[in-house]
Amino acid sequence: MTAFAILKLWGFPQAEKCYHLGYGFVSLPEGAMSARKGLVVLFKDVADEAIRRVMVESIEKNPDMPETERQQVAQMIGLGALAYAMLSVDNNKDIVFDIDEALSFDGHTGPYIQNAHVRAASILRKAGDYPDAANFEYKLEPLEVELIDLISRFPETVQQAAKEYRPLVMATYAYDLASTFHKFYHVVRVLQADTEYIRKARLRLIAATKQTLANALRLLAIEAPEKM
Repeated sequence: MTAFAILKLWGFPQAEKCYHLGYGFVSLPEGAMSARKGLVVLFKDVADEAIRRVMVESIEKNPDMPETERQQVAQMIGLGALAYAMLSVDNNKDIVFDIDEALSFDGHTGPYIQNAHVRAASILRKAGDYPDAANFEYKLEPLEVELIDLISRFPETVQQAAKEYRPLVMATYAYDLASTFHKFYHVVRVLQADTEYIRKARLRLIAATKQTLANALRLLAIEAPEKM
């Protein structure tokens, strides 16, 4: 690849390890893009529109957020939605990009995963951070077991995604972890746990989930906001 050769000439040591990962054809819900027909969408236009939509929704849902912070969060969510929409599809398949679906906070999307990270951060803030240590020697809820199992699978999932050159593997993992945490959030009591013993353990589990979500998103070049 010419780009890799240029990197090598510029002295970038990672040039030798670069790998071109091809992707399928990207089309729109209304059909394939065509310069001849005037149906062409530029990335910047899509990114700007995604950020604009997130800004509008943020003003409605969180009007007290400082404007500078709102802009930063909107950029994280807007760009994250675009990245996840591409990386969550097998690179051997064609992609039909729908901006409405990509920006949804429900379903297999970047914002859905980012929102799980935000919810975890919110609980930890309310708790005043999390304890240095905790003991899990109590009867765990099924969703606690599921979260622990998923977190433990992170290293091998990273290795699989790298070995197979398939970002989809990491994208799917991030979604599965976020989905499980959303269920945990709605079902399992944390701040009002039956005992302080259990409360500390669950806060540690939330902290581990938050960090793992952030790590998974980072590998997909997606930022993990603390607030939305």
